[in-house]
Amino acid sequence: MMRITNSQITSLMHNSMNTSSAELGKLMQQMATSKRILLPSDDPIASVRVLRVQREEASLEQFRKNIANVSGSLSTQEANLKSTSDAMLSVRDLLLWAANGSNTSEDLAAMAGELSIIEDTIFSFANVRDEEGRYLFSGTLSDTPALSFDAATQTYGVTGNDKHRQAAVANGVLVDENVTAASVFGAGAGMLNELRGLINTLQDPALDASDPAVRQQIVDALAALDDTHGRVLGSITELGGRQNALTLLTDSNEDVSLVNQKIEGELSQLDYAGATIALNNYQLALGATQKTYLKINQMSLFSLL
Repeated sequence: MMRITNSQITSLMHNSMNTSSAELGKLMQQMATSKRILLPSDDPIASVRVLRVQREEASLEQFRKNIANVSGSLSTQEANLKSTSDAMLSVRDLLLWAANGSNTSEDLAAMAGELSIIEDTIFSFANVRDEEGRYLFSGTLSDTPALSFDAATQTYGVTGNDKHRQAAVANGVLVDENVTAASVFGAGAGMLNELRGLINTLQDPALDASDPAVRQQIVDALAALDDTHGRVLGSITELGGRQNALTLLTDSNEDVSLVNQKIEGELSQLDYAGATIALNNYQLALGATQKTYLKINQMSLFSLL
């Protein structure tokens, strides 16, 4: 028969109290943090699932930022295109007035002055930049103006490209961030060149208001204007469609995020009712072990005599 010595009993008691104290400390930390899993080893399978959910949440947060940035950019572009549309309508009114055949050379020169101001306005709208200094309508060449003007030749040119910048706004979903001046004004910026040529003609001191060629030039500029204005309106509609898509994607991402939060809570949040019962049990066990240890320590052969 194996004899259990006092030192062995003491060691067993110490181990039992240490284990209970450690479990009690862990439980109190869980209750303080409201987390069931403090270390991956507490529940390896649940820990892996929580990490996956957290990675997806990080992606969703990036999608939220991308959507906010893209939406802001689209709103700025839409506002500038609407202003461009309004400016073009003002040009159209002046061209119709100029084409009616009852104007003098002085009248046409005065109209040319107004047209020149609006022309500059349209040009500035095409070359608008965001808060970071990027040209919004230059395609992927965002550090280059969308349109340029050569004062020597009195001609406009497209210096941006017709490519679209894209941003990830959901899993596997990319959205175009921009429309381009190349797609709106055409590769040769035809409407602006027609308008500039007409303005130069109308401002010529030798202008003959009754010359049929002058009226034909006005008609040609009007046709180019209507064609470009149609593309402007189409781009505004396109931007509105993208904004609607972003709204739907935002709602979808939020739904996914709510599901993720629910799953993470179920996996990692502490059950307080169960934790409270366990806490009481550990405290009782620890107290009982301590009392037993004290009694055994006090026992000796002399106490039996």
